[in-house]
Order: sequence, then C-alpha cells, then structure tokens
Amino acid sequence: MKINGKSVIGFFLILFGISLFFGGGHFGGLITGAIGAVLIYYGIKKWKEGRQFAAVILTIIGIMFLGGSLPFLIGIALAAAMVYFGWKMMKQDGKQGESIYYSEKTEPSAASYDTGFDAEWEDFLKKNK
Repeated sequence: MKINGKSVIGFFLILFGISLFFGGGHFGGLITGAIGAVLIYYGIKKWKEGRQFAAVILTIIGIMFLGGSLPFLIGIALAAAMVYFGWKMMKQDGKQGESIYYSEKTEPSAASYDTGFDAEWEDFLKKNK
C-alpha cells in the first residue's frame, strides 16, 4: 500500500474513531439504552393488552432512559462512522493504485492496422458458401 495523504487521513480517522469508542472505558450508556428499549417494548405490549395506564408509565420511563443514554449512542454512531470512512479511505487508495497499473481489458492491446483485408476476406468467404 502506498502511503499518501488519503491513507494518512484514513489512518487518523480510524485512530480517532477507536479512541472515541473506547473513550473513558465505560459502557453505562449501552446498559441504560438497553433498559430503555426493553421498557418501551413492554409498554407497547401492555398497550396492546388494554392496560393503557401501565403502558404510558412504562413508555415514559423507557423514553427517559433512552434520552439519558443518547449522548453515548451518538458517540458510538460517530465512532463507527469515523472507523468506516477511515477504512474506506485507506482501501480506496489501494484500489486506485491498482487500477492505474492494470487495465480491465479482456483482450491484449496490439497494434491496429486497418487495411480492410479482414473485411474483404469475410465477404469472400460468405460469397463462396
């Protein structure tokens, strides 16, 4: 892999994304997000059973839990995007370099002399059939 500006920027994006993902070393936002999602699920389930009061209470508490974990979830999404785009920048550089050196032609390139002989020969063969 060639080292150029895009690959260096991609490397730093991956580095910053990983540090953002593991920043602080706590995963409390993930736990509160999961609790909030479970409470909202049970709230919807209670609503379908006809227990609207319990459903509203569970849903409100679940939304509060999800709201509290929102900064963590946004940070995780941002870290994932940084790692993805950094990796894509690093790999795009390698593909670009290969496409310069290797063409995608199926036939080898040869000197082209258009004398018309081939066309005349094909016509001659068609007439003599």
